[in-house]
Amino acid sequence: MSQLVSAQKMNNTLYLMQNVPQSNQLNPAIQPECKVFLGFPGLSSIYFNYANNGFTYDDIIKDGTGLQKDSLVVDINSFHDALKSTNRITNQLDYTFFSLGIRAKKMFFTLDVSSKVDTRLGFDKGLVSFFKDGNAAYMGRTANLGAIGLEGTAYNEVALGASKQVTEKLTVGIKAKALFGVANMHMDDSDLSVYTSESGDLVQLRSKQLMKVSMPLDITEKADPDGTNYIDDIDINDDDMDAKFFSGTNNKGFAFDLGATYKFDEKTTFYASILDIGGIKWNDTYELYQDATFNWKGGDWSQSGNSNDPNYREIEDVMEDLTDSISDAFRFRDKTGSYSRALPTKIYLGGSYELNKRINVGAVSRTEIYDGKLRPSLTLSANTRVIRNFSASLSYSMVNSSYNNIGVGVAAKLGPFQLYAVSDNVLAMNPNTAKTANIRFGMNMMFGCRKKSKKKDVCKIQEDLILEHMEKVKKETEKEIKE
Repeated sequence: MSQLVSAQKMNNTLYLMQNVPQSNQLNPAIQPECKVFLGFPGLSSIYFNYANNGFTYDDIIKDGTGLQKDSLVVDINSFHDALKSTNRITNQLDYTFFSLGIRAKKMFFTLDVSSKVDTRLGFDKGLVSFFKDGNAAYMGRTANLGAIGLEGTAYNEVALGASKQVTEKLTVGIKAKALFGVANMHMDDSDLSVYTSESGDLVQLRSKQLMKVSMPLDITEKADPDGTNYIDDIDINDDDMDAKFFSGTNNKGFAFDLGATYKFDEKTTFYASILDIGGIKWNDTYELYQDATFNWKGGDWSQSGNSNDPNYREIEDVMEDLTDSISDAFRFRDKTGSYSRALPTKIYLGGSYELNKRINVGAVSRTEIYDGKLRPSLTLSANTRVIRNFSASLSYSMVNSSYNNIGVGVAAKLGPFQLYAVSDNVLAMNPNTAKTANIRFGMNMMFGCRKKSKKKDVCKIQEDLILEHMEKVKKETEKEIKE
């Protein structure tokens, strides 16, 4: 089910790279250093992410042996052994078309226009076990193959944010997001099982599925003898994929972000944010549902051995009869309506400690909440600013049952232009052993970035001198009294 397919969409390394304005997208309380920044149109921020919690490429594809020594082969046993009891695969693409930030004294305002795609797939290990080993181990009982989890969402987002420095230590921020859904499909209910009789003469297939879809579909229906309609064919209706469809104006939603930063002392700062509290109402939808059982008794091949037999039947004809009977049993039906889907909510907690003026270390925990399931991750990082216009970050992350994630981030400013690139796992450049791979890169134009010299507080200096003189007089007085 959709509960099964939540996986991490990592952004942890960027969180503490606060000289990159896009860190504000992870915590609306973070105020970029410059008075004004403008995400370069079309290149403000491009983000790709892939993650799974089980297998790697090396677990599936192996070098062949013997007659296949010059080939790559699929190793189903290695793949099966690498799987978790519940397996999740996720892909994301975020593309920010436009970004703008403006400082006004202690306030900072931001505007982001983005397009986002999020796909997730989940399945139980038992499903692969059944296809690998067959049903011999389940004679006289039922093999529960678990649920199929599927979710795909595409939407546009317009986010307006504001932050304010409340005190010298505390800054708070909020971001309101108008959401425009383009397309969605998700498995709302799923269950697969296979019963095998003790004698093996009966295999009973059981499938219960409910998928909700919001996208232009062309559905062809037929009617059973009892008058019940069922789906005979489904195609995507390309004619309805026009500007209105891609704008998402027919599926509206709302979400908001909250954030805060607290400067505990001169060296220590704490951070907290919660993102994507809200969701989208999807209209013009379909509910594709199936609830069926099929008794598989095998095929009759007795008339397929002798082509001279007047009752001879081609093997292909026997197989076609079998597949037709399965298709007749496992029919999909549909109904229309509307439904709402919440966005996966993310919670960030972090802190940084300044070792010196050029280096600080930090930690960021990220927890994604999706259909009541929690997916935590933890990142440790060291951040340096060798010169004012160049910064770098090195991180280590634990996520998706993976502990070999080394991240790197760099940002360089050349005149008003800033180029940046961040990844939470650069080891994914060798995809053979990677479970997580992502990268974010882009370009900003930044203005008003000169660091102001701090004005001396004359009153504070005079106060310190007076207190120092009074302390000195006090000590001299106490000495005279003792004498």
